[in-house]
Amino acid sequence: MPATVKNISEVHHVDGRFTKSSGFGIATYREGGRLGPRWQAHYQLVIMHRGSVTVRVDGTSFSLKAGMGILLAPGHVEAFQFSRRVKACHSWCHIVPEDLPEKMTFPASAFHRVAKCPPQVMALVRLGLQKNRTGAATSAETHSSCCLVLAAIWAFAASMGEDRVERSLNQTALAKFHAAVESLGSRQITLASLARQCGVSEGHLIKLVRECMGMTPMEIVWRSRVTRAARALSETGLSVAEVAEQTGFANAYHFSRRFRQQFEQSPRAWRLAAWGATAR
Repeated sequence: MPATVKNISEVHHVDGRFTKSSGFGIATYREGGRLGPRWQAHYQLVIMHRGSVTVRVDGTSFSLKAGMGILLAPGHVEAFQFSRRVKACHSWCHIVPEDLPEKMTFPASAFHRVAKCPPQVMALVRLGLQKNRTGAATSAETHSSCCLVLAAIWAFAASMGEDRVERSLNQTALAKFHAAVESLGSRQITLASLARQCGVSEGHLIKLVRECMGMTPMEIVWRSRVTRAARALSETGLSVAEVAEQTGFANAYHFSRRFRQQFEQSPRAWRLAAWGATAR
């Protein structure tokens, strides 16, 4: 087995809570701090609390920001490069493979993947840091430490499965949202009815659309209406009032106001410019 090599000259503070084979720890690294390369002998969960870190596992890089975690498996070579501009703080918990319950394994898909660390995992790590103490431990303390580490690792692994389900549901909701916007025509729609069509709450729809598109759902609706109206002004001989009605605006004034906000000119000026370009 390769020897463990550590470069801990940049460590600012380390607080460990370990039994012989498992435990919890927290460390703060100065700007640009490094650790490794090292040979990983444990199942280990690493969680960033402040700053960031790039973890290289067998040459593959993973980037973690505050609130993110990663599960590391034994038998790999790792190196850590912490934030270059701010002090980085991270905690961890680990357990040696020999101390896993008989026939117990972790899902391979959970390892070497970066994911958001859920509150229940944070709570288990805090409890582990408070409960265990450095130095000799009784058999009861060792068992307690192992149980807490296993609970934290399993909770983190399970949350990644939940994340996949949530991402799938969010993708479905977004697809339904885009379909609803495209099929609006002239009919009126509210945020509540949009959310029902997408199968999510109003608040979740607002958050989802804003994160993906930088606007609220209703802003997307009105921009879509204005875009369709602009196309109608360019390609048909319908009056401005008729275009406004067919694209779902309450009246010509409302249409003109929204149009100016989006294109910085009136509907009539848009039509003249479009038809003038066609004539040339």
